[in-house]
Amino acid sequence: MTHRLSKSKILSGIQCPKRLWLEVHKSDLLEYDQNTLARMQTGHKVGEIACQYLAPGGVYVGLEEGFGHALKLTREHLDSSDLPIYEATFVHDQVIVRTDIVLPGKSGLKMIEVKSSTSVKDYHIWDCAVQSWVLQGAGRPVLEIEMAVIDSSFVYPGKGDYQGLLRTEDVTKAAFEMRTQVEGWVGQFLKTLQEPIPAIEMGDHCRSPFECPFMDFCSPANRPGYPLQCLPRVSTQLRQELIQEGFDDIRDIPEGRLTNPNHERVRRITLSGEAEFMPEKAVHIKAFPYPRYFLDFETAQLAVPVWEGTRPYQQLPFQWSCHIQDRPGQIRHEEFLDLTGDPPMRGFAQSLLLVCQEAGPIFVYGSFEKTIIHGLIQHLPDLAGSLQALSDRVVDLLPVMRQCYYHPEMRGSWSLKAALPCIAPDLDYSALPGIHDGGQAQEAYAEAVAPGTTPERKEELRRGLTAYCEMDTLALVRIVENLTF
Repeated sequence: MTHRLSKSKILSGIQCPKRLWLEVHKSDLLEYDQNTLARMQTGHKVGEIACQYLAPGGVYVGLEEGFGHALKLTREHLDSSDLPIYEATFVHDQVIVRTDIVLPGKSGLKMIEVKSSTSVKDYHIWDCAVQSWVLQGAGRPVLEIEMAVIDSSFVYPGKGDYQGLLRTEDVTKAAFEMRTQVEGWVGQFLKTLQEPIPAIEMGDHCRSPFECPFMDFCSPANRPGYPLQCLPRVSTQLRQELIQEGFDDIRDIPEGRLTNPNHERVRRITLSGEAEFMPEKAVHIKAFPYPRYFLDFETAQLAVPVWEGTRPYQQLPFQWSCHIQDRPGQIRHEEFLDLTGDPPMRGFAQSLLLVCQEAGPIFVYGSFEKTIIHGLIQHLPDLAGSLQALSDRVVDLLPVMRQCYYHPEMRGSWSLKAALPCIAPDLDYSALPGIHDGGQAQEAYAEAVAPGTTPERKEELRRGLTAYCEMDTLALVRIVENLTF
């Protein structure tokens, strides 16, 4: 069977030939999660803005009638017009590519590759190199290549004006230098696809530069119970050294081999099979007065801002949950969630200030909530004093947990999702209705405020969001209870 490559498949092959083989021969195993689909939608939106502002008045080459027709349309446009072409389609040596923007010129073409990231990455250069190699081979020489990426300093002025959202960077030299390797890649990967599945062990390449969707397939049936990845923040160098020494399970590493105290602590506790709790390191938590507040935020990060005065990828809070303990044993819950599609920041801040009043510790898990409050201080200067006073009351439980508690099943992580099943196994995120993590919460918010979402679906998303955020703050209550019993 003759196989055809695309630029995305070549990038998969560069990351791991086994991934490429699986994408072609085991495509039924390939499932896109909601986060991947959301990134695709963001890419389409950014691409539309690039066409409008960087190369207006062009023609779009669709795939409605197949690649053959797209190739024909591209040739006709290039031969008869100097208008920009969006998604121009080319083929050479069994590689087919669709180029975001092509600008025809008398002596050759200019390519603009559009990405929704805020900087040019190495794999973007690979992408451009593959495309320019195909265009060159198809008899359409490329003279100049630009990357268009999002300018994170852009502030949206409103009224649909996205002039300045994208900045361009000339990558011609880097792409041309990389282009010399493309022919070798193509030959290697076409050969790979004709052969049995490559025998490649799992490693760092499984997550870099992209998370591989086939990790479950590739994981050995007799995988170690506590692999080396369970060592927190373990370096690639140390992991490779341990593998070369014959260790793939941290329980087999001898005492004294690990020089990092935290690594040795995790190894020792994992070997014991039991949790370690040092209550003396959390005694100060017990001294905090009442009322006590347990707070969690959810935020949206939009590549393309929709609210005046906001920036790309700015963390914009739309929901908070707060459990309030007025005295021992007495817990109540308050919440805020804005799904109107209007800017939620002021309502978020005002309601939060009203509920948290002026005294009492505000427990959070990590630095995220404090960072968001500081962002609100910049965005809402009239509330700056009150918000700063609120921030001054924040107590981060994560450093306390790191110091005083570890369970082998946390597997090197002190995240809330890792710690909670060990401390409060009855609180199960997987049992929640539809939303189980922060990424899903962001996508649920985006869907809920979208114009085409039905009232019934919006209500379903509201229930999922409130249940998820409430679980987060109930988890904080249980953590404090366990730290101070």
